[in-house]
Amino acid sequence: MTKILQCSGLAAIGLFATAMFHNHLVKSTPTNGDKLDGSPQDVRLWFNERPEIPFTSVTILRSDSTKIATIKAVATADSMAASAPLPSPLAAGSYVVVWRTASRDGHAIRGTFGFSITR
Repeated sequence: MTKILQCSGLAAIGLFATAMFHNHLVKSTPTNGDKLDGSPQDVRLWFNERPEIPFTSVTILRSDSTKIATIKAVATADSMAASAPLPSPLAAGSYVVVWRTASRDGHAIRGTFGFSITR
């Protein structure tokens, strides 16, 4: 029984360490829940490790899940960030950003956040 508990404990530590070292979103502009007066020019994402730019993209959805655009991210002067320039200004309304990148080890990392434009 002790060996089983030791193995389970080691496995849990291993899973935690693996998750801890995967890339994750640190901040964004716009931020989750932002209420903007006008359309942003881009969506900018910052990560805890350098994003793999060839595997980084942003999809913009309306609140009803209608797809507006999927944008390949580009590198920025900050190596921990990526930018997705919007192809055209967004109208007033609520939007969901679905972002995707990869960790150094190749694992796909993705997430979502929302913002709205008031005018």
